[in-house]
Amino acid sequence: MRKDKTNRCYLCGFRIPSIAFKKLGWNILQCKSCGVYNLDFAGEYQQFIRTYYDRGFFTGGSNRAGYLSYEGDRKAEDKNMANYLKGVRRFVQSGELLDVGCATGLFMLQAEKAGFTVTGLDVSEYATRIAKRRFTGKIKTESIENALYAPRSFSVITLFDVIEHLEDPRAVLVKLHGYLKKNGILVLNTGDADSLMAKIQGKDWHFFIPPQHFFYFSKKTLTTLLHQAGFRVLAIDRKGKWVTLRYLFHLARQIQQDALAKFGFKLVGGIAPGKIPIYINLFDNITVYAVKKNNRTQKRNT
Repeated sequence: MRKDKTNRCYLCGFRIPSIAFKKLGWNILQCKSCGVYNLDFAGEYQQFIRTYYDRGFFTGGSNRAGYLSYEGDRKAEDKNMANYLKGVRRFVQSGELLDVGCATGLFMLQAEKAGFTVTGLDVSEYATRIAKRRFTGKIKTESIENALYAPRSFSVITLFDVIEHLEDPRAVLVKLHGYLKKNGILVLNTGDADSLMAKIQGKDWHFFIPPQHFFYFSKKTLTTLLHQAGFRVLAIDRKGKWVTLRYLFHLARQIQQDALAKFGFKLVGGIAPGKIPIYINLFDNITVYAVKKNNRTQKRNT
């Protein structure tokens, strides 16, 4: 658990968060001052992440709202990684890159091909076993909270679909701040809890996934968090994602416990059309590019 954990809002510290709703047996809290949501979690975080992000998270485990088949849906994931890399290269063309939450190393493969010197980190033993076969000596099986790197080691640090999984994201961002070189760029993405889709769906929004997601940010609250950690936001964009039909049905059956989704998964889960990549942009996912404060790097147009 966070050593500084109090009853006050994690982000603004002004009010005691109240229960916004309950989902999948978990309480989701919200601060009425700044609006940030967080999971009401009282367990031992490091133990939780070591056990939760096991093989089942990446291979469609019945008690995990993770991936159906991370490697099996490689075509869709490769398209997403190419899109992420395109965003990174708007600001940095080459250099040392740390991918936090690297999973099986799919983004690292594309970044290395583009000329970056890559390093990866993930808490999942299952995922890093695959990544280590691809990148001998460049992968750590460890949480970012416990991992150590030399100061000012990286030109780019990426956290794709990671920040929401952290118990103390500000502490992690402060740590990463020290690992970045001068003019280094931090790139992260997460769901936007203030998006139109989130407002329409309410508690059924697909990004409200306890217990794996600990925080639910908006553009405003994420910018505040980055500011607190010593970063200045350069740009924010809203990327869509490539997914497979079978993954969509899998996610809906796990998160919404939807009977129609369960039926749909039975129809397409095991056949070739279910594996075809589909591009979807609900404009409820934000990618943020940030740099250390007082850096002279200019903001790019989005």
